Amino acid sequence: MTDALHVLIYPEVGMDTVPAQLAAQRVAPVQCNSWGHPTTSGFPTLDYYISSDLMEPSGAQEHYTEHLIRLPNLSVYYEAPQVSSVALARPELGLRRTGTAFWCGQSLFKYLPQFDQVFPRIALETPDCQFVFLAYNRGKRITDLFKERLTEAFAAYGLNFSDHCIVLPRFDTDRFIAAIGACDVVLDSIGWSGFNSTLEGLIHDLPIVTMAGPMMRGRHGSAILGMLGVSDTTAASTDEYVSIAARLARDIPWRREIMSQIAVNKHRLYRDSTCISALAEFLDRAARTQGAEQGTEGS
Repeated sequence: MTDALHVLIYPEVGMDTVPAQLAAQRVAPVQCNSWGHPTTSGFPTLDYYISSDLMEPSGAQEHYTEHLIRLPNLSVYYEAPQVSSVALARPELGLRRTGTAFWCGQSLFKYLPQFDQVFPRIALETPDCQFVFLAYNRGKRITDLFKERLTEAFAAYGLNFSDHCIVLPRFDTDRFIAAIGACDVVLDSIGWSGFNSTLEGLIHDLPIVTMAGPMMRGRHGSAILGMLGVSDTTAASTDEYVSIAARLARDIPWRREIMSQIAVNKHRLYRDSTCISALAEFLDRAARTQGAEQGTEGS
């Protein structure tokens, strides 16, 4: 290539066809993948996978064909989101004024069928609750299939989907964040966790219920809470996930305690420059060795 690149980083490989087509070629001596799509590429043309130390479990190298680089903490420098003047009242979203509103605002493909039963189980313990989802933005059929799945899941527990679930249209960023603020508790998606939207919702200091999965893609939420020093709402099983969500709905003083911890500690997530220094060190080393270094896991 005429640009004579030393190192090339693909922020993601897997969410779009063009990066995958390019990454399958040897464009630079050192080529890296990162967790815009949080799973290994499997490509022999990609040498390194740049990830987050807090999100990776022990022995994570076995999950990657690339050599794993674990940057400190969340591995990203993140500015605190700006508070918007937009506000949304519950009735505007189709929510009841009373009861617990659970925010479930991840892309619908992150909600796996094996965890559908989590929602009606929470509803059995907190009858006056509602779950807020967002419609899929690339095809109505995906949203319809999701509704059909949850309708069956709620019916299996003797409940009606329409009594407990709202599926909202996609919002712009300000209305998205305002909609989170109309809710009481954030429910992270199990198996493929949320990241950007979770950080955006921290404006409201809402408790986040998450479950640390066996792979990086299921550990974004637990990594965020770990950096916050808030561990009580990270579940080890789906049973515990249901129990924590139900307790947050019923135990208002405990919910407020969790919110207070988040409010006090969320500054830890912002402007973390340690990952920038670590990335610079890795890039310098990788460029000088031109991919020859294949040592032990870590940065």
